[in-house]
Amino acid sequence: MELDELKKSWNALNEQLQKEPIADEQQITELIAGYKANTRKSLGRLVVIQRFSIGIGTICLATLLLIWLLLPTFGFNEQLQEKIVPFLGFIAISILAGMWWDWKTYRWNKDTHIDEMGVAEVSRRMTTFRQWTKYEVMGISIWIILFNILNYWVMEYHLMSVGVQAILITLFVVFDALIIYILYKKVIYKHLDNIKKNIEELKDICTE
Repeated sequence: MELDELKKSWNALNEQLQKEPIADEQQITELIAGYKANTRKSLGRLVVIQRFSIGIGTICLATLLLIWLLLPTFGFNEQLQEKIVPFLGFIAISILAGMWWDWKTYRWNKDTHIDEMGVAEVSRRMTTFRQWTKYEVMGISIWIILFNILNYWVMEYHLMSVGVQAILITLFVVFDALIIYILYKKVIYKHLDNIKKNIEELKDICTE
């Protein structure tokens, strides 16, 4: 009797073991699909941010053009107008450069097809984009310094007292650092980190 029960238990265990690879294969397929979906979602949000940035740049260029055309009607003295014109030129060139960069990275991310490319190729493209983002942060940091110097000159803050200048410089630094932190650390790098995590999980699954 005990032998028959042992035989039945062994057969039941054997049947379960035969079924497990199928279950594992289904589970792996679901995991891969889930990680790809998460990667695609984060990448899609980055593309939306880039598209939005290009749109904002276009609006800013149109606004700058309007300000330049209406500048004589604002009642500024000739000395101030001579300062404002190169300042507007600096901003316009900066916006054009930023729009070109956003378009370049937008096309790169848009051409990253998660479902059609292999994991290694997607990982390589996202690593490249992450490196570009580091360059972007450095470039924007340098631009902010140049912008504040020009703004300081145009608005003639350097003619104010030392105490007022110290307060203004502190406010500029804190405000600029806060913008960069929120925009990149809390928004862009949040999606990049999520993409990196999902790609690493996909690599682990594909190498098992």
